[in-house]
Amino acid sequence: MMINNLIAVLEALWQSGIVPALLIFLFGILIAHFDGNKDITTLLSIAEHAVEWAQQEFDGGETQKAHAISMVSKELLKLDKAHLFTAKQIDEAIEWAVSQMKG
Repeated sequence: MMINNLIAVLEALWQSGIVPALLIFLFGILIAHFDGNKDITTLLSIAEHAVEWAQQEFDGGETQKAHAISMVSKELLKLDKAHLFTAKQIDEAIEWAVSQMKG
């Protein structure tokens, strides 16, 4: 009896358009979430490349970090993704890349 009531309620919600609207909303949220992850993955990949380059080209931690941040910023501008990240997020990505290199 309880299952029949549940089925009737779900059918009524489907026919009223509430369930399809909720599904469309849920898909929108999921797409936004995975697009955000793709952007973060891009940032971390660029940061790793920038840190490797800076360590090969420059001496000194602060000099290397400044050049790595500059490179990351330029690459994000080229990809039209600079507006997606704050300076703090870029700095954290550089620190993450350094920690990955050190193991």
